Amino acid sequence: MTTVLLTASLLACAFSLGAQITAILNRSPDRVPEIRIKNHSTISLAAYAVRMNPVFRSDAVNAPLMVFFDTAVDTMATPFQPDQERTIPLPIRRRPERPVEDLFEPPIVTAGIFTDGNTTGDAALLTRLMSRRSNMLAAVEMALETLSDAGRRNVPRNQLIELFRKMAGSVSHWYLPPEQQVGGDLYRSIIGKLMNLPEEPVGSPFPPSAFVAEETSMLNRQRVILMESQPSLADAALIGR
Repeated sequence: MTTVLLTASLLACAFSLGAQITAILNRSPDRVPEIRIKNHSTISLAAYAVRMNPVFRSDAVNAPLMVFFDTAVDTMATPFQPDQERTIPLPIRRRPERPVEDLFEPPIVTAGIFTDGNTTGDAALLTRLMSRRSNMLAAVEMALETLSDAGRRNVPRNQLIELFRKMAGSVSHWYLPPEQQVGGDLYRSIIGKLMNLPEEPVGSPFPPSAFVAEETSMLNRQRVILMESQPSLADAALIGR
């Protein structure tokens, strides 16, 4: 019964705000297709998702276009302000002696999460937005645990880099949907930082304690942001049961 009530609440909230986001297919001055998305609400959007289907399925394009924006996942991003419009360029196919071909076509399906926790748009996309946050939280906690453990045990650089490479690879399989691959960029960013650390004198501990402290501090901040994001991830977990 709890699951039914939570699902009904999410759907009712989404449908009550159904016209708060609009997205139209447009052409840039050089004829490249793009999506123009606008927030018509009086409240900023913390996150949104956009989906379009391929014009035709082929070896080059065999899945829908998915675009995610979320300030809880990308902490450097800023909310999508009221009455603001953003442009999302679309990929195209160029072949010699042939017209430029569009790869994706309307309808354009959208969903959004406002900064106050209210939601709007397609229920399936809202579920994917919440799943993306949950997967990012799992990746943040995994990175925290791995770095903290390495700091205690003095793990060699190459061994620690290889460990994060395996973690990135585990979420980068083609059969995983985009929302389940979100942690890969986090792991790869840590790999880059580990590779760029200056060489320490022989016998020095690795990773350096200052590096571990700085990275775990940033990861803990992101963990708090994700844990406190609205709608509650705990409620979303109940909906999935």
